[in-house]
Amino acid sequence: MTLYEVLGVSQDASETEIRKQYQELAKIYHPDKSSVEGANEKFVKVKEAFQILADAEKRREYDDQLKREKLYQEFPMSEELFLEDLERDREEGVYMHTCRCGGQYILAAQDARNSTEKEVVVACNNCTLSILVLLNCDENT
Repeated sequence: MTLYEVLGVSQDASETEIRKQYQELAKIYHPDKSSVEGANEKFVKVKEAFQILADAEKRREYDDQLKREKLYQEFPMSEELFLEDLERDREEGVYMHTCRCGGQYILAAQDARNSTEKEVVVACNNCTLSILVLLNCDENT
């Protein structure tokens, strides 16, 4: 269960919507005011969810974690690597990494440079495995 599900809000909920939903749930599950069975445990979960989702930086980190978990579910990941961990072939304009099957993960340097994402999934050219490449989007890419 995600923190969004704990609060009963969508992932694109505004800070105001999150705060309002937290206040509603806190009224229902607060241990000093609730006779609902398991209210204390539910209140603790609601409070923890709110503390993360109400903080912009913590929420961004949590959203990144959810995204990464979704990627791992969709693709069989072999490794998680930084772009710097891949071998660079300047002549070909690609980054490469050898898969355990002997195939290659190949990422075009231009794709890495132009990506608006912090990470990219790269499939092996020989098997069904993929790697997650964490991009350090600097001008040397």
